[in-house]
Amino acid sequence: MSDPVMAYLAGVEPAKRALIEHYYDLVLELFPEAVPGTKYAMACYTLRGKGLVSVMATRAGLSVIPFSGSLNAQVAGDFEVSEGGGSLYCTLERPLPDDAFAELVRLRAAQIG
Repeated sequence: MSDPVMAYLAGVEPAKRALIEHYYDLVLELFPEAVPGTKYAMACYTLRGKGLVSVMATRAGLSVIPFSGSLNAQVAGDFEVSEGGGSLYCTLERPLPDDAFAELVRLRAAQIG
């Protein structure tokens, strides 16, 4: 079976790909049992069959998507959150700090149970 995360990353510009890979490395440090998958047509990491987190390249930077609109506001600080709350936006120049990203992933994993 092919890895949808690796397939997605193959088409992402190098600087954004490096940051996305860094975030996904954090996911695997926190939850080694997380597996690559696809949810809502987005490459992501899953936990127990549910979407854990997706990090997608955008024109302006990155969109971090924890598959739960209630979580981003808890860790966003002064980062922009999409109108529906489903995405948190950051840039290469101002990435989401590792501790905030890790907290977002932990919160989502707790929701998954």
